Amino acid sequence: MSARTLVLSRRSTVRQGRGCCVSGIRNTHSNSYSQDGDGHSLPHTHSHTHTQIPRVRDPPPMSDPPSVSSVPESDAASRLSISRARQYCTSLLQSSFMSPNLITPFTPSPSRDAHIAIYSLAAALKHASHPPLTSSANISMSSGSSAASARLRLQFWRQMIQDIFAGKTPPAEPVAILLADVIRTHPYTRGFFMRMVDARMARVGDPPVANILALADYGEAAYSSMLYLLGESMPSPRAIAAEHVCSHIGRAMGVVETLSDFPTMIERRGRVLLPIDVMVRHAVREEDVLRRVDVQDVHIRQKLADAVFEVATHANDQLITARTMLEDVVNQQGGPKNIDDAMFAPVLSAVPIRVWLEKLEKVDFDLFSPKLKIKSWSLPWKMYWAYRSRKI
Repeated sequence: MSARTLVLSRRSTVRQGRGCCVSGIRNTHSNSYSQDGDGHSLPHTHSHTHTQIPRVRDPPPMSDPPSVSSVPESDAASRLSISRARQYCTSLLQSSFMSPNLITPFTPSPSRDAHIAIYSLAAALKHASHPPLTSSANISMSSGSSAASARLRLQFWRQMIQDIFAGKTPPAEPVAILLADVIRTHPYTRGFFMRMVDARMARVGDPPVANILALADYGEAAYSSMLYLLGESMPSPRAIAAEHVCSHIGRAMGVVETLSDFPTMIERRGRVLLPIDVMVRHAVREEDVLRRVDVQDVHIRQKLADAVFEVATHANDQLITARTMLEDVVNQQGGPKNIDDAMFAPVLSAVPIRVWLEKLEKVDFDLFSPKLKIKSWSLPWKMYWAYRSRKI
């Protein structure tokens, strides 16, 4: 039996993310991290105890969204109705490892279109930042043009978001149409949308990852921002109370995304994007992984599994921290019965991530195991149980 085990019930040692700390969580690292107003991590060595979790609003709103009356009827929306755009986006999300379609039924009805639109935007940005390569033979020839194409696609989405907030007609693109419709009816912080685009822009060209913290910071920008927007979509203002929980969930999502995409990045793009410091500690060489992965080299697979275990442990710690913080929110609100759907729906995104990490543990952290590609039959039940118990 493998000695590598993720202890899902242990108290976390992770306290990164938006400067939030919770009493009872002890950091055993030599350095912990807080964040400045731009979302960058800053080292600090002292601890804090909060009797009440501070409200998180970072970055501040850049401008107010246009009102319904100020936005002209879109010609694109007349050609492709909101209903058809919703159907397209729902289909787009079916293959996502984050299973957002399973979360939709637990989202308050007025916010379901927003849930679908924001998750679809995240999926579109991910696809735009990594145009598919059909074979390893054309990687060196096409990498430059692919990066240029990715930047152009991301610039399209950046400009589209800016135009929607300016009250302009969205292009005839399903995600843009549905997103424009929900932006007209919700008081969103535009800076969170821009942060999602910037996070993907920074990953264009598959730059090397220095350390695990860099992966977590990427998750904060790309996924925590998405979860903050989901919170802003909710009809209850109390949804904001769970923002600091969403911060850690988003950081875990960024790490897990890198792990789940690992085989594809090797087979189609010829890149090993594990953190460099982790690869050095476990003597994992990129050329060995790329050259011998197809012949099932046991020695290399063992070292790679050790490195994957370290990265997965960080994602697991982030989820444990989020779970502990959610428990504190529940206690502050007077118990699970006082946690409404609007407050809880955004944090349900943690459940598919937790289930994927459990599957990874069962295959002994072998990212190439075909079992990781099989959808979990129990995930809908686990989602429902989390919804009923108000636990992740």
